[in-house]
Amino acid sequence: MRAMAIVLAAGLALIGALPTGAHASSVDADVQRLSAQLDQLSNDPVLGQYAGAQQILARNAITALQNAGRRERDHALFMAEQRVALARAAARVEADRAKLDQLERQRDQIMLEAAQADAAIAQAELARQRLQYEAAVEQAQMLQQQGAQAAQQAQQAQLEAAQARKLAAAQARAAALARREAQLAEAATRALGGSSDTGAASTGGGSLGLADSAFLGGTAELSAAGQRRVADFARAHANQRIRIEPRASGDLRVLAGRRAVAVRDALVAAGASRVEIRPMGRTSHGAEVELRALP
Repeated sequence: MRAMAIVLAAGLALIGALPTGAHASSVDADVQRLSAQLDQLSNDPVLGQYAGAQQILARNAITALQNAGRRERDHALFMAEQRVALARAAARVEADRAKLDQLERQRDQIMLEAAQADAAIAQAELARQRLQYEAAVEQAQMLQQQGAQAAQQAQQAQLEAAQARKLAAAQARAAALARREAQLAEAATRALGGSSDTGAASTGGGSLGLADSAFLGGTAELSAAGQRRVADFARAHANQRIRIEPRASGDLRVLAGRRAVAVRDALVAAGASRVEIRPMGRTSHGAEVELRALP
């Protein structure tokens, strides 16, 4: 009878030990999975250099998960997964912001070079007009000897020729500036399209359109009302994926791209964790940004 009791106690002890082993195996699998995701982010040649503080917090959360007991495991797993996701999102945001800053610096450099080229052209034009004026004076003196009528005809021809040259030079400068702006807009679109989802837009969930009135005077900075609308949208769709769709035409494409990044930063600040930017669309109503909440 005593031997049977001993066997029964040993069996119960063995059964009680089984969940502990399964729990440890599950924790190890989650730790390995999250550590692999964080290692992939840290070793990424582009994203790995950003969001260092968030990566450290994510690493600490994984360590806390590894050391957590059975009661704290669910909360520790949730916190670790959120920290890893937040580190990845923060790295993407910082990388996109760095790329946009680089494009803005390139645009500033192009504008500076254009201004310098215009100044050089103006100086050359001034020198040419001075020489032309001196030549005209000499020619006028010669024409005065031949008759007042011949002098007037020559001066009229010179004025028409000068106006034609100025018009041609102005048209050439305008065309060059337009080409530079188009190239810059295409570069901004490619940069924004690199981290965007190119799938078809969903018709489910909510949407929010942000026109020029939601931003401060032709800039990419949200107005106070625009910030409230974006924050309300983020809170209303906190558990959904939010897609940002910039739309513009012509030279407003760069402004629309900058507004899309500003809106994304506002969404993340308001608590949205899954935010993406679609490639640039077209519209005839300025630089607009539309938000869509997807399932």
